[in-house]
Amino acid sequence: MPPARFEHRYRLRFLGWLLEGHGVVREALLRAWPRGIERYLVVNERVAEIPFVLRNLRLPPGSRVLDVGSRWSLLPLYLTHLGYRVVATDIAPVPAAGAGPTFVRADMRRPPFRPATFDGVTMVSTLEHVGIGFYDAARGSEDDVVLMLELRALVRPGGSLLLTVPFGRPGVGPLQRSYDGARLRRVTDGWTWEASRFLVRRGHTWYDVSEAEAAAADSASETTAVALLHLKRA
Repeated sequence: MPPARFEHRYRLRFLGWLLEGHGVVREALLRAWPRGIERYLVVNERVAEIPFVLRNLRLPPGSRVLDVGSRWSLLPLYLTHLGYRVVATDIAPVPAAGAGPTFVRADMRRPPFRPATFDGVTMVSTLEHVGIGFYDAARGSEDDVVLMLELRALVRPGGSLLLTVPFGRPGVGPLQRSYDGARLRRVTDGWTWEASRFLVRRGHTWYDVSEAEAAAADSASETTAVALLHLKRA
């Protein structure tokens, strides 16, 4: 999911049916009849998550980085062009395979890599889906804990994990899990918190808040608050 996208509202509904997929015609009509089409920007949590990851990874060029949950993510491409040797993983095929990163299709609850293979791991808005049964049939209330233990084994001592998850009141929706402080500390047991940020969505904007303020959010069905963590392996 990209961090932002433009969407359009049409004064006459049938225009949407006619113009979606015909960008050149829509742009011409937008100039000729600006009140007939409204263009607005939709921003999601990636607008904060991706910069946090890129700012905090802090590894020298040539480092081996594993990205978990890469199917619809542009992050492996960004990391590759920063000079990292990137392995992108997902349980499903990745459309960007062959565009720079090495793609390995894998269930990271049972990783196909040797211990201490990677200098760093990135996992953006992925852990919350593990064990829910939406993207794959496997269901397990402890699967996110299992995955985090496996990742810890894959990262060399002193290496980093950049993790982002929905945050707020604990709960499980049809698509994802919402983490509260207790569950977040449980899945990160054995890691050192180097840096953390908590953000909530208000309207179309994401704001930095305290952990206590973010804890009041409801993110089980839709992400309204996020936790961004830079974790270090001892």
